[in-house]
Amino acid sequence: MTTSEKYVSELCEKSFLPFWSYSNPIGKNNKELCDILIVCGDIIIIISVKDIKMSNHVDDVVNYERWVRKAIDDSIKQIYGAEKYIQSSDEITLKDYRTKIPLPQKENRKIYRVAIALGGNPNFPLPMGDFGKGYVSVFDEKSTAIILDELDTIVDFTKYLDCKENLQKKATIIAAYESDFLAFYLKTGLHFDNFPDSFILDDDLWESYKASDEYDSWKNESAVSYMWDIFIQVLFANNFKDKINNKKFLEFEEAVRIINLEDRISRILLGISLENAAKEKVQARMLQPRLDKDYTYVFMPLSDKNWEFKKEELLLRCDVARYLNPQIQKVIGVAVGKILIDNREAPVFDICYIDIPEITKDFEAHVKKVQKEFGYFVNPKISEM
Repeated sequence: MTTSEKYVSELCEKSFLPFWSYSNPIGKNNKELCDILIVCGDIIIIISVKDIKMSNHVDDVVNYERWVRKAIDDSIKQIYGAEKYIQSSDEITLKDYRTKIPLPQKENRKIYRVAIALGGNPNFPLPMGDFGKGYVSVFDEKSTAIILDELDTIVDFTKYLDCKENLQKKATIIAAYESDFLAFYLKTGLHFDNFPDSFILDDDLWESYKASDEYDSWKNESAVSYMWDIFIQVLFANNFKDKINNKKFLEFEEAVRIINLEDRISRILLGISLENAAKEKVQARMLQPRLDKDYTYVFMPLSDKNWEFKKEELLLRCDVARYLNPQIQKVIGVAVGKILIDNREAPVFDICYIDIPEITKDFEAHVKKVQKEFGYFVNPKISEM
């Protein structure tokens, strides 16, 4: 892996988390498929990274054309080739030549194409669009770092790509830098009463937005959401470093994937609910399922009182939550607490996941027994998202 590929890979792992970000997977004839592949749920993001220095020709037009050909045109070719291979495959082999990553069902796949072109002149325009086989987004050093830092969930990032592609089909966009368009997107959501034919953006829009009270307010409000990112990273570090035939990884990957597919707004709401559950010292909290989801959450603060049998209690509480919410079939249990390590408090997490498509008489009897014996959610307090 080159230095530039390593840089982008680390950005992707930070933003999209390490479960679903794969560097240099293998494609046709055991050759590198692309530089970074992200697979999470039905979402597939193909990323090609090229770090090409500008030539020293006296004509800037020649320099630009040469750089575009090597830094962008070659990436587009690689991306289209990777997509063709992916569309004919059910799994992808990683660079160790033995780990297999299953791909989503072909009819459900949503593929995004991203070319990251490094080494160019920041004042040169970046061509992007449909080059014959699907829309390709093109970013440079500055835009890559800013976008992956600001849109640091898979859902928020891909929503941005969708919105920009759809907008470019309707109107002409003139922006000095991708970051200026990002600021425009974050401020407006690209929703307009009267849709204009073109957009001409100021060349300091990002710097102005970042210096605003609006941006500061957003950063303060979103801070609580990052406990979810930490939660996933801790789970990965403690349990899922080895994805090869790791039963525990396969067992919990779907639960953690559901959490990872929450956008930043949802993570804020979940973080507030989890934080409040800990502050209020409730035994556990069950969230009311959202109308468009087939799952819900159970939060359980950890303490000395429930530490010994935390896994068993969390699982039983998830069973009761499933029974009390017949409209869903999945429950994710999250237990959070703190322990002392070297005289410092460190967060500890545990997770439980159940997927029960149908409530049987045996399951109902089991839940009734649990409620009678332990009193779990006998008189539940249900919090809305």
